[in-house]
Amino acid sequence: HIKNPGWQYFLAILLIYGIGYPIGHTAVIGIFSKIVGRRPQGVLLGWFASAGSLARMFFPVMSGYISSYAGVDKLFGVLCLILIVSVGFVFVFRRTLHFLSA
Repeated sequence: HIKNPGWQYFLAILLIYGIGYPIGHTAVIGIFSKIVGRRPQGVLLGWFASAGSLARMFFPVMSGYISSYAGVDKLFGVLCLILIVSVGFVFVFRRTLHFLSA
């Protein structure tokens, strides 16, 4: 049984939530606001924030169930699949996104 030091996890969480999340979240909200354009943004940004909140509740629970019942390897596969599908959506709709953000 391999034991990892706790400081590595603490440092990773600090870097993710202290640096990565604020930069990424600010960029995504800016891009979303630019795509929405001159239309009323309040409701759409509210839906966007709600979807993000639901994802922050759903994905940790889903990850816990998958890792408990199927193992960490399957969890990694599911997360890779979600990432590939997300990148696929961006690739398929890149012209629309470019047009909306111009």
